[in-house]
Parts: sequence; C-alpha cells; structure tokens
Amino acid sequence: MSLSEKELLELKPDHVVDAIGEVCPHTLNLALAGLKKAKPGEIVVEITDHSIATKTIPAAVKMNNYGEFLGVAKHKGNYHIFVKKH
Repeated sequence: MSLSEKELLELKPDHVVDAIGEVCPHTLNLALAGLKKAKPGEIVVEITDHSIATKTIPAAVKMNNYGEFLGVAKHKGNYHIFVKKH
C-alpha cells in the first residue's frame, strides 16, 4: 500500500505511540510494544522527532512480519510512522 502524506495523516489510528524525545533503540521498543497491544488489522502510529526511527521501525516490522508498513508522514516537525498489524 502506498499512501501520500496527506492520506496517512487522514487515517484514524487505533493506537498512538508518543516517542517524542526518545532515541533508538527505545523508539523501536515503543513501536513494537504498541504493535503488541494492537489487534490484527488495527493501525498503530508512532510520533517521533528521531529521524532514524523512520528506517529502523519499517525494517523491523518487515523483517519480523509484524505487520504492513503504511508509510511516514512529517507533520509539525515530527515523523508519524504508520503500521497496520497483521
């Protein structure tokens, strides 16, 4: 699935993970904890100011088959990383 930033920001996530001010690996651990709480088909968004998380989270989700990475949107200086749980 390939969504534009506008389309991503219009999604209504089921879970929001606040990782502002956190750095790796904690940003990844927070995202994985959010996915663990989610039910299949639910959308989790992590909001972070740590740009490296935009690479580590999608890679971990894909490598471990935790869900479908939907994309990253930048909004108000933060990154919104969207994942749909399998």
